[in-house]
Amino acid sequence: MSLNLAKQLIQDNITLPTLPRVVAKINALVDDPEVGVREIGSAVAEDAPTAARVLKIANSAYFGLRERVLTTEHATAVLGVRMLRTVAMQASVISQFEHLESSSDFDIEALWKHAILTGQVSSAIVKRSRTKLGLSPDEAQVIGLLHDIGKILMLEAMPEAFLAALHAAHVGAEPEHVCEERGMGFHHAQVGALVAVHWGLPRQVCDAIEYHHDVEQALERAPAPALIALSNLLVHEVERQDQVAAAAAIDESARVVLGIGSDDVAQVVEFAARTLSLIEV
Repeated sequence: MSLNLAKQLIQDNITLPTLPRVVAKINALVDDPEVGVREIGSAVAEDAPTAARVLKIANSAYFGLRERVLTTEHATAVLGVRMLRTVAMQASVISQFEHLESSSDFDIEALWKHAILTGQVSSAIVKRSRTKLGLSPDEAQVIGLLHDIGKILMLEAMPEAFLAALHAAHVGAEPEHVCEERGMGFHHAQVGALVAVHWGLPRQVCDAIEYHHDVEQALERAPAPALIALSNLLVHEVERQDQVAAAAAIDESARVVLGIGSDDVAQVVEFAARTLSLIEV
């Protein structure tokens, strides 16, 4: 089913969230050359749950800072404004759904860790790319973070139907999005794409989220969707502890689209495997 056909079904069942206010404010400040570290740090501090999570992330083993970050202004100075924007997006989106708890049927923490690592892998590929992908590393990281947000919204709005689809996927060894569409008429990638549209994000961001389970379509459309789809595949294999399969996820034709070589892929796989245990939600 196309996104247009799925749109009405989704809107009948799911309330799309608004862009977190703190993220909208930080975006505006980061793009203003007259604004400094103090103003951006203060904007983050205005949202207590986001500020607390930003500090937790900044002080995590992933960043390995030599000194403990105690204020959001300090976090901005140490991480840089663009990385701070990415961390704030991560913190605010996760905080927005903090009321949902992991259960035996669905591990929310694992989903967030997957999303965060997919963003970090996407960013790492952009940094190594020798072609124009149309995304900066921090933009790629945000898309990776958001690519599975549709799952969270489906869990919140339609828990029984969503969990039934996941169970069917597990029992039948089928892709989750296929079982979601069969059971509900739409799948999480389409929900996530509509969230991106609702938030006014660029078209390539919406496409990257919509096609992250369709590598062939993604490769045909543009580098940005291909980047997220391939990063998602690579991360899934790393999570399964299969680095050989992770490297094979990005074959020669995909490497040409992404502007990277086999050595780059090997380094990204090593980075992903090393980073997986360092991620904190």
